[in-house]
Amino acid sequence: MLEIENSVDRRMRPRPNTRVNLESLMSNDSQSSSSRSSSPSHRSSSPIAAESAPQESAKDNDTVRVCLRLRPHLRSNPYKAAFRIHENSLLAKNVDDNSTERQYTFSEIFDDTVSQAEVYDRCIKPAMRNISGERGATFLTYGTSGSGKTYTLLGNHANPGIVPRAIEQVFMENANSISPHPGLKVDKNAVSFLDDDSVCRELKKVESMKKMLQYHDASHSRMKAIIRKEHDFQPSKDPDIRVFIWVSFVEIYNENVYDLLGQDSIFGKRKPMKILSNEGNAYIKDLSCVFAGSSEDAYNILQFGLQSATYGSTDVNSNSSRSHSIFFMTVVSYSLTKQLINYSVYKFCDLAGSERLKKTGNFGDRLKEAQKINTSLMVLGRCLETVHKNQKSKKLAELVPVRDSKLTMLIQSALLGKEKLSMIVNLYPTEEYYDENLNVLNFSSIAKQIVLQRKPTQRRDRTTRFSFFLAQATSSPSARIDCNQLMVENERLKQELAYESNVYREQLADKELEIQLLKREILDQELQLRNELTDDFESYCVQREATFQTRLKQAQEAAILPYKLQITNLNAKIEHLKNVITDMEYEEDEYEKKLNAYQEELQKYREKEKRTRRLSL
Repeated sequence: MLEIENSVDRRMRPRPNTRVNLESLMSNDSQSSSSRSSSPSHRSSSPIAAESAPQESAKDNDTVRVCLRLRPHLRSNPYKAAFRIHENSLLAKNVDDNSTERQYTFSEIFDDTVSQAEVYDRCIKPAMRNISGERGATFLTYGTSGSGKTYTLLGNHANPGIVPRAIEQVFMENANSISPHPGLKVDKNAVSFLDDDSVCRELKKVESMKKMLQYHDASHSRMKAIIRKEHDFQPSKDPDIRVFIWVSFVEIYNENVYDLLGQDSIFGKRKPMKILSNEGNAYIKDLSCVFAGSSEDAYNILQFGLQSATYGSTDVNSNSSRSHSIFFMTVVSYSLTKQLINYSVYKFCDLAGSERLKKTGNFGDRLKEAQKINTSLMVLGRCLETVHKNQKSKKLAELVPVRDSKLTMLIQSALLGKEKLSMIVNLYPTEEYYDENLNVLNFSSIAKQIVLQRKPTQRRDRTTRFSFFLAQATSSPSARIDCNQLMVENERLKQELAYESNVYREQLADKELEIQLLKREILDQELQLRNELTDDFESYCVQREATFQTRLKQAQEAAILPYKLQITNLNAKIEHLKNVITDMEYEEDEYEKKLNAYQEELQKYREKEKRTRRLSL
């Protein structure tokens, strides 16, 4: 029956019994312990008692590895030394009062002269060895704002940090086993095989990220040369293993988890993501997991995510991280003969610095960010304190409140002892930040006492018909030689396939060019044919028009002929009538002349009759 983790029990959410101020608790604890250190014989004042060097080194492999790194101070500014180093212990004393000197013991202490390469070799490199059955490791950088956490984690082009060095270590140690194609992927804490379409999509995703990088230069090649010069990473010689490397990048801003590798993060349209659990292991729903076929791909993916990270300016640091960022690197190994799959997840956490309002001068959004950052760090401190109490006490164990913060939910495997946990505490050793540094030291002293109780990850055996025949074949003495020959033959076939693919691509390009020329030729022929058809049809239309004009003219003449005879007859009649009218007009003139003569005679007769009447009277 599967044992359910207390941290993911949904019926009893882990909560503290009372609200406790961790800073005041650690401060009181350190003060009480400092009172016991007044004598020279017993002068350890930190919550963890100082032990001898042999005892500390013997227990160091079983406890959380906590390393201290001091940031270089400005030599031009005089200051009163508040901290000094004695072997693997840091002695702290405030010179302004008469307080007792406090002692804090670490796994390693790096002063301001230690290089990035030495920090990596002594603190990170041992935990990055890909041992079969290991779940992975979690690396934390913790300290106040401006103490050099991001520089330790990322570095710069001249001095690469632990993340670029870890990328180079993984790729160089597995140089003979890394697969250039993403065949296996971890999704929801389960390994799955990818089909050809999924492989193409993953490869296109990497290429699209490279194109969207704002600053793409040759910095990776320079960093790679520096890292190879400073470290001696030996590649493994096991041809039976295939390694697939996947990368994810998130930030926790105002207690919301955001995907820094999502396509929407470039345009500022980010959505908070949910944290789920599978068999007691936390994972982020729909998180972008990008395949890295080379160290350059992994570095470009890292730079792509940093473009969307949240930074802001405070009085302490002009470019302060305003969120916790976690860089995931998943290494999946696959045994060809045994058909076994293992995977390790390495988490690199850049914790935002703890801040005090009177020092940073935050207000508005910066103040809200600082409150969320301090709250999540307080929850992390409560988790470490609870784990430490459970390991010391023989009573019923308390629930570790990993669900009270998104940060502790994501790193709960390390907090619960399921995987390696290493912490690099960054300190700015000046009297100005004495109180803040003291809280950081008290916090780290609790983490130094936690004992790791890791359980090896069970391998996943894929029993198939192929694995049965493969097991039968590998049982013979010559199986190893045959396997090596098959691997060599497989590589040869891959090279032949790649060569033939290039040939076919060239032939395809030639065929596409030939097709384009044929299409152009067909287009010209079609245009010429269209012109010829147009000319033929135009001449045919002209001939038809001439024929129709002739027939129309003949029809018109045939139709006009009867009417011409009628018109001729009518014209003859008109001429006759004209002659008649002319004769009648002549006769009318004659009659008018006669009428006028008759009227004159009548007039003469009347006058004559009037004279006669007058004479008769």
